[in-house]
Amino acid sequence: MGTDSPSVPVTVADALPNLRTGRLARGDDLTSNRPAKHLIARRRAYRRQHLGSLVRGRLRSRYDPKHRALSRRITGVRTVAGELWELVAHRPVWRVIQSIQVPSSSSGHLRSPGSAQRGGALELDQLVIGPAGVFIIETVYRPVQDVTADAARNAARRTQEILGRATRVPVTVQALIVFVRSDQPRVEGPCDGVEVLTAGELVPWLESRQPMLTDRELEIVHLAARDRRTWAG
Repeated sequence: MGTDSPSVPVTVADALPNLRTGRLARGDDLTSNRPAKHLIARRRAYRRQHLGSLVRGRLRSRYDPKHRALSRRITGVRTVAGELWELVAHRPVWRVIQSIQVPSSSSGHLRSPGSAQRGGALELDQLVIGPAGVFIIETVYRPVQDVTADAARNAARRTQEILGRATRVPVTVQALIVFVRSDQPRVEGPCDGVEVLTAGELVPWLESRQPMLTDRELEIVHLAARDRRTWAG
């Protein structure tokens, strides 16, 4: 990356034969996704299933822990989205795609949020693409239990496989765990290949990275990443 390698397709059309600039159907364009879209849908479904107990709990000032956890995650993801919007506003070369979901390629239950196994279901709070490369973000809001880097690391590996297969660009995806409203982020266990940041540190850290992608590579990866068909499993 960073040079026009012969292994990288010469044109966008060569890299993405099923996609042409300006011809991506609105329903397939993930750039219109709202922050935390996947979490909002999950919370809505949970409310429908447990409406009675949620109402009774509120009347008694007893809040459902799962519902509260979803609401906190939504707040965290929206906070990080606000930081990233500032980055894009000042440096439009950076691109952000919110709330990407990859279905499981096999039957069975969906895995926990942020988890990723080969061929398994995957959810990304944000995918960030810029001159410094490709990054996936896992948001943590005021953690009440230990946080590990395993899910973020697996999500980055899976994302790298998907984008590499779709574009033939030798892209490297790095995982970022971003803590919101937590001044002392702490991750248990090994953090190899995963960067741990606070929300306030995120944009300065991204801007400090050295360029890794050429303009052509960045365009190809972004066009693939915004296409829902890329993530179809």
